[in-house]
Amino acid sequence: MVLIFLLVAGNAFARYTFGGSITWGEDTAIYLMIYGLMFGMSWAYLQDKHIGFDLIRRLLPPRWVRWQAVAVDLVVLVVGIGLMVSAVEFISARGGRTSSSTGMPMWLFQASMLIGGGLLCLSALVMGALRLCDQRGEEASS
Repeated sequence: MVLIFLLVAGNAFARYTFGGSITWGEDTAIYLMIYGLMFGMSWAYLQDKHIGFDLIRRLLPPRWVRWQAVAVDLVVLVVGIGLMVSAVEFISARGGRTSSSTGMPMWLFQASMLIGGGLLCLSALVMGALRLCDQRGEEASS
């Protein structure tokens, strides 16, 4: 986040003081933001601090709440796999291109989808395993 801020602020400063900006700065900030989003979504899911809809959870009996959470973990796992498959197809179709602003191969930036999908799958597996191993939900309903 600090690097994104420095790039954007530096570009704005250079644009208004010197009449020009770093040619690769804006695209690099966008790519860093995408990587940050991919890491952030898996980190938030792993900490169980993601956006959730409690409407269904509130309507369920207490003994079913854990299973609803495990079902959500499975759906997130499928979404992560889908993101990885899409990333592989995207990289194979367009990864050979070179960024005109940075001069770097585009697969370096497109790999964020593959890494993000893999991290999301890992987070879903960890959370699902933790929920399945947690006996507090069973004891509370007994």
